[in-house]
Amino acid sequence: MFPDQFCTGVLTQLDRATGMLRWANCGHPAPLLIRDQQLIVDALEREPDPPMGLPFLLAGRPRRIHECALQPGDRVLLYTDGVTEARTRDNNLFGLERFADYVIRATAAGELASETLRRLIHSILDAKSSHLRDDATILLLEWQPPTRLA
Repeated sequence: MFPDQFCTGVLTQLDRATGMLRWANCGHPAPLLIRDQQLIVDALEREPDPPMGLPFLLAGRPRRIHECALQPGDRVLLYTDGVTEARTRDNNLFGLERFADYVIRATAAGELASETLRRLIHSILDAKSSHLRDDATILLLEWQPPTRLA
C-alpha cells in the first residue's frame, strides 16, 4: 500500500494455557523477561529481522519465529526505543536500566501489571522536561496458568 514506508515491531503470541511465548522481531528492541523479580538478561534477545514492509531479500531468509516457555508469574515487557531514549529534566536518557528496574521493583512490591504500567508511564512523563521526541509505547504482560475448577 505504501511502497516506500516500513514499520518496526515485535509480533507476539502467548498460549495462555501453556505459557509458550512466540514472537517475531521486526527491527525492534528485544522484549525483556522479568522472572522472580529479576531481569533475565538477554533471555529474549535475538537478532532482529528487517522491519515490516521491507523485502525479505534483505535478510536472505524467511522471517524467524522464536519461542520461550514462560513460568508462572513471568512478566514480559515490550517497548519502543522512544521509552528508553526519553530524556529526563537533566537531559539524561531514561535508559533501559532505569526502565527495567522500575518494573522489577514494582513486581517485588506485589503490584499488579496494570498498575505497574500505569505508574511507569507517569514516571516517564514526569521525568520529561518537554514532549517526547519519539513514539513511546509499552506493553507489559504477566503469565499465570489458568485455574482449574474442581
